[in-house]
Amino acid sequence: MGYEMQLAEQLEEVVKDFERAMSDMSGTFTETVQNYFTQCRELELMHHDKLTETALLIMEKVVKNELEEELPEDLRLLFVDKDTITNSVNTSHDLHNQRIDNKEDDIVTRVSNSKESFISRILEGEVQRNRHRVAEINHFLENIRDELEQYENLDR
Repeated sequence: MGYEMQLAEQLEEVVKDFERAMSDMSGTFTETVQNYFTQCRELELMHHDKLTETALLIMEKVVKNELEEELPEDLRLLFVDKDTITNSVNTSHDLHNQRIDNKEDDIVTRVSNSKESFISRILEGEVQRNRHRVAEINHFLENIRDELEQYENLDR
C-alpha cells in the first residue's frame, strides 16, 4: 500500500509537470495564432484601403461616363454617390474583421478547452487506476487475512 501511495504522489507531480508543459505549449501556440490573426487584420486593412481607392476611382469614371465597359444595374446603384460606396466598402471591411475575430476566438477557445479536457482525462484515468489498485490491494489483504484465520483455526 505504501508503494501505491508513493506512486500516486509521484504521478501527481508528473501530471503537474505535464500540465505546466502543456500550458506553455498551448500559450506559445495561442500567441502564434494571435500574431497570425494580427497580420490578417493588417492585410484586411490594406485590402480595404485599396478597395476604397479603386471604388472611388470607378465612381468618378461612372459619374463622368468614362467607363470602358458597362456595369450591371445592381452594381451601378452602388456608385450613386461617395457615401453609398464608402458605406458599402466599410460594411464589407467590418464583416471581414468580424469573421477574423470570430475565427481567432474559436481557435483560442478550442486550444484552451482541448488542453483542459486532455488534462482532466489524464487525472481521471489516474484516479481510476489508483482506486482499482487500492481495491486490489485491499482484496489481496483480505484474502491473506482469511487464509491466516484458516491456518490459526486448524492449529486449535
